[in-house]
Amino acid sequence: MFKRNLVVPGVLGAAVLSFVTTQIPAQQDAKPNPKAGFHRIMQDPPVYDFSDNTGFTSLFDGTLKGWDYDPDLWDIKDGAIHIAATCEKPTGTVYAITTTGEYSDFVLKYEMKGTGKINGGMQFRSYLTSKPTGLVFPPQVRPPRPAGAARPAARPACGMPPSREHEEKWNMAGPQADFQADNNYSGMFYEQSGRAVMAMPGFSMYADANGSYSMARLMDKATFDSWFHKDDWNQFTVVALGHSTSIYMNGHLITQLVDTDPAFFRPSGLIGVESESTGDLYVRNVSIKKIQ
Repeated sequence: MFKRNLVVPGVLGAAVLSFVTTQIPAQQDAKPNPKAGFHRIMQDPPVYDFSDNTGFTSLFDGTLKGWDYDPDLWDIKDGAIHIAATCEKPTGTVYAITTTGEYSDFVLKYEMKGTGKINGGMQFRSYLTSKPTGLVFPPQVRPPRPAGAARPAARPACGMPPSREHEEKWNMAGPQADFQADNNYSGMFYEQSGRAVMAMPGFSMYADANGSYSMARLMDKATFDSWFHKDDWNQFTVVALGHSTSIYMNGHLITQLVDTDPAFFRPSGLIGVESESTGDLYVRNVSIKKIQ
């Protein structure tokens, strides 16, 4: 706690103020110190360096070694994990999964970019639906369409994606840090095969067995869009610690979720890349640091 300030009137007060201001170094001259302490009162803390890999383990070495995926869909392009989908050759919702096991508490970082209408993201604390481990989500039932509600416009005739049976061995369920080339949902906390949207970009949320609730607004859409690098690389960091998950994009906090719902919260699971819709998705520099 801070001590009360001593107020000294008159000339003596001016002398004391002069002494204090001459004894405290200017903020711009102070050197960053990573340790916490009272020095932080007089200067900004050091900034997190995305490129610092100290303590991190790489999950991507420039090849798809260490990943399980459909070789007909996923490849390496321009030094990144890559998938392409077109109207004529759609992929459906598909995954490439790390084979390094499950992770519980961690800092996960990666870079992602996309073209066209591509939508995807990074799965974490997830499970394979064909070989589930840990908590498995209860079956979800979509609510009926309201009477008189307009149906979506018919889509243009396109090719057929791979069958669900063919992709079943790679299908995942669980939390995801979302990504979209148009940036409507990048950094959103989404839950595949679970509760769906848990935290839209710009919100800090709390969830329990009764639902989810906004605790704070983090930014507006215009600010969010100004942080996104369209058609270029975006840096993402996911910090999962206990029941709390924070998702950062390009150095900015995008979403937070504190999840205490016993039917859905998963304390650990697999990591994988998800892709859907049309366009190209690229992922690189994937690494993780366990929090012990």
